[in-house]
Amino acid sequence: MEESIQEKEMKYYSLIDKVYSEKNLLKAYGRVESNRGAPGIDGVTVEIFAEKLPEEIERLSGEIKRGEYKPMSLRRVEIPKADGKTRQLRIPAVRDRVVQQSLKEVLEPIFEEGFHPSSYGYRKGRNAWQAVEKAKAFASKYGLCNVVELDLSECFDTLDHEKIIDSVAERVSDGKILKLIRAILKSGVMEDGVWKATETGSPQGGVISPLLANIYLNEFDQKMKARGIRIVRYADDILIFSKTQEEAREFLAIAINILEIDMKLKVNRNKTRITTLEDGFHFLGFEIKGERVGIEKSRLKRFKEKVRKLTRRNQSRPVKEIVKQLNPLLRGFASYFRIVDFQSILRGLLSWIRRRLRAIILHQWKTTKKLNRVLRRTGWKEKVNMRMNKWRSSHSKAANYAIPNRFFEEMNLVDMTKYHHPLSKFPILDP
Repeated sequence: MEESIQEKEMKYYSLIDKVYSEKNLLKAYGRVESNRGAPGIDGVTVEIFAEKLPEEIERLSGEIKRGEYKPMSLRRVEIPKADGKTRQLRIPAVRDRVVQQSLKEVLEPIFEEGFHPSSYGYRKGRNAWQAVEKAKAFASKYGLCNVVELDLSECFDTLDHEKIIDSVAERVSDGKILKLIRAILKSGVMEDGVWKATETGSPQGGVISPLLANIYLNEFDQKMKARGIRIVRYADDILIFSKTQEEAREFLAIAINILEIDMKLKVNRNKTRITTLEDGFHFLGFEIKGERVGIEKSRLKRFKEKVRKLTRRNQSRPVKEIVKQLNPLLRGFASYFRIVDFQSILRGLLSWIRRRLRAIILHQWKTTKKLNRVLRRTGWKEKVNMRMNKWRSSHSKAANYAIPNRFFEEMNLVDMTKYHHPLSKFPILDP
């Protein structure tokens, strides 16, 4: 036991040589290449960087070794959020992503052993499904059925730089490593051609940012654990569990105090709420209610809106092209939500998607002439009269007979139900 305690308290003094090792930088490039991603402020893509890979790796290694390395400014990219707002990504240049990846590979094993067992985001061997499983276990199996859904406001963008450095310095005493992290944090961002300083935050889009966020938020995790308070955290998505509503209010007050006073973060009161297992709680797009895991209504709505945009009836594109465009969306959604207890949800969605595709085909046929011709080939006896551009027509027996499910299978439409894989067992919980 003494050895393990000493190991956890051990500090690392000389690590920079591992970061600038050409072997490690080359390995880091491999990871960056596999992740692809957009170019940074210099416009250099992964492919362009690869054209002179040996020279680029040698240059980076030398710059870091001599203490001359300076990261480029970040390129700002805005992506839409579900609530109509935008999320700001700040994209480093490829060369800077390589450096960050090399740094991450060095630091991650050092800090991993000290992370909270109920922290699941951005950790090797851990995923969102395990986090949901743990949350379900706390609430339903262990009777902690009062739940706080805690929302942090712009967590990544508000991390205090000095606290990040101090948190890393608890385990790492290599001044060159700390200087490198500071340079990454202070690299600034280009907005409309104007350079702006980055005074706070670890930019979303940076390779090292998820690890730094976990190191930062581990303080919260450990302080809650020290008080015997059960939590599940995935990045900045946090659940707090308690036996009673009174406890839930007490635990929330403790959490707010730690996050806002000790850690200089901001809790979004409007999105933070106390609920129960009976009423259901939301986590990572899932809804856990009673003994069941379903899909959060807002996520379901967003998915259906995307499908609707791709399957408007008044388009002339071949259905095969539409299916090809649909498939990545269906595959991603079904794969992520495969643990839901209601397979009927995925089955219902697939049926609805097929119906929308049938509506497109009927609209393209325009008249019943082609419909009847197809029906006759299948052995259908009666002549069909219906309005081909009406939504209800796509649900008719004739439409399903002329355009059966097999038709879409032959087009390789993703079968969402085949991804279904519900939670089967609870994990070992943290002591």
